[in-house]
Amino acid sequence: MKKVFFSAAALMCGTMMFAQSNNSDVDQIGNNNGSTVTQAGMTNDSDVDSIGDNNVSSVDQDGTSNTSQVLQDATWQATANDNDSTVEQDGTSNDSFVWQDGDDQTSTVDQDGTSNSSYVDQYGTGSTSAVTQNGDDNDAALFQGYLGTDHNSAVNQQGDDNASYTFQNGDANDSQVDQIGDGNDSDVFQDGNLNVSDVDQDGDDNTSDVDQFGTANDSFVWQDGNDNDSEVIQDGDGNISYVDQWGDSNISSVDQDGDGNDSEVEQWGDSNDSSVDQVGDTNTSDVFQLGDANIARTYQGGTDNLSTIDSDGNGNFADTAQQGTLNDSSVDQIGDDNDSEVDQQGNSNIARTYQGGSDNESTIFSQGDNNFADTAQQGTFNTSSVDQIGNDNFSEVDQQGNYNGSGVSQTGDDNISDTFQSGDANGSTTIQTGNTNESYVDQIGTNNASFVSQVGDLNDSDVDQNGMLNNSTVMQMGDSNASVVAQDGSNNGSLVMQLGDSNTSNVDQDGTFNTSGVAQIGTLHLSNVTQNGNNNTSGVGQGGTQHISNVNQLGDFNTSTVIQTGNTHVSDVDQIGNNNSSTVTQMD
Repeated sequence: MKKVFFSAAALMCGTMMFAQSNNSDVDQIGNNNGSTVTQAGMTNDSDVDSIGDNNVSSVDQDGTSNTSQVLQDATWQATANDNDSTVEQDGTSNDSFVWQDGDDQTSTVDQDGTSNSSYVDQYGTGSTSAVTQNGDDNDAALFQGYLGTDHNSAVNQQGDDNASYTFQNGDANDSQVDQIGDGNDSDVFQDGNLNVSDVDQDGDDNTSDVDQFGTANDSFVWQDGNDNDSEVIQDGDGNISYVDQWGDSNISSVDQDGDGNDSEVEQWGDSNDSSVDQVGDTNTSDVFQLGDANIARTYQGGTDNLSTIDSDGNGNFADTAQQGTLNDSSVDQIGDDNDSEVDQQGNSNIARTYQGGSDNESTIFSQGDNNFADTAQQGTFNTSSVDQIGNDNFSEVDQQGNYNGSGVSQTGDDNISDTFQSGDANGSTTIQTGNTNESYVDQIGTNNASFVSQVGDLNDSDVDQNGMLNNSTVMQMGDSNASVVAQDGSNNGSLVMQLGDSNTSNVDQDGTFNTSGVAQIGTLHLSNVTQNGNNNTSGVGQGGTQHISNVNQLGDFNTSTVIQTGNTHVSDVDQIGNNNSSTVTQMD
């Protein structure tokens, strides 16, 4: 009976020892190699192969079914020397593979959890890698060297189902990846020398892709939240990219091709989208978006261009495109659903856009050199469009209120346009074709409208309307014409048309329902119209050279018509009172 008991006990003991058996295989060929393997638990497996001199390996397995393989062996030279590998596994079914193919490589792998996987391939000389996995089902793959030297890579995964892939080719590249959360994905590819990449993911299901080609490129990606996506591509030397995403479902894309380009993207909120594309050298882009569902697009091609986009609110859109040298664009939007588009082609162009409120829209297009455009809109549903083709043109648009609209088109050189509108539903259109033309439009009130078209050189137009439903149309075709229109009140209308050179028209209307129409055809005409009161009407038409017409009406329902055809006529009409009528016709 006693024999039967001991036989059964021996059988059980043998079964338990078989179930808990770990496996370790160490093969060392060379001199001064050292390997330490510690296994605690069941069915752990360790395989160490060293071929060379002064290699050191340490494996510590505590748990169940962990697998480690360390290979210190060279394929591109006879032996692998002075390598150091440390593997620590604590948990279940973790898997680690380390291949040190070269000299002076250092690798550290620390796995704590279940079903984590680490793959390290060091090929070359003097590279360092560190993998830390704390959680379940994390995956890390590191490839260093390929006949390069002195790479450094570190991966830290805290959570579950994170994935990291790092590839370094060349010399002295540096990559740092930190993943805290679940389901994050990082992909780093470095091909060149002295490139630096830092990826920090804190949250769940974030995705980062960094590709660097060249020398001394620097990329930093920080994602704090869930479902954020970042892509960085740098091809050249000395490029810098900074991406900071805080929130959920933000998207950032940075593509820099050239040398010395700098991009900074900050997105705070949810569902923001930024795209930066820089081709050339020493271009700088800065994007900051605070809120939800904002979109920013930046393209810069050339040298030393600068773009800044700042959106604070929800649903804003900004698109900036610059081609050339030393172009500068700044977009600042505060509010919701604002839209800004800037397109500058040439050199040393400057664009400034500010929109505060909601549903405002601004478009700036400059083609040439040294053009300047400044648009500021405060309110809702304001619209501004500026087109400048030529050199040294200047445009400034300032709209305060709601539903105001401004359109400026300048073709030529050294033109100046200044538009200010305060109130609601005001509209202004300025078109200047030629050189050194100047247009100034100032409208305060509601439903005022002004249209100015100057074709030629050195024309000057000044329109000032204060009130409501005032209307002014000025057309000057020729050179050195000057027009001044001032209307204060409501429902006033003025039409000035000057065809020729060096004509001057001054219209001043104060009251309601006053109407003045001046048409001067020829050169060196002078017309002065002043109407103060209500329902006054004046029409002056001069067709020759050097005519002078002065009309002054004070009161209500006064009417004056002056027609001068020929040369050097002078007409003075002065009516004070009501219901006065005057007709002057001079013909040669």
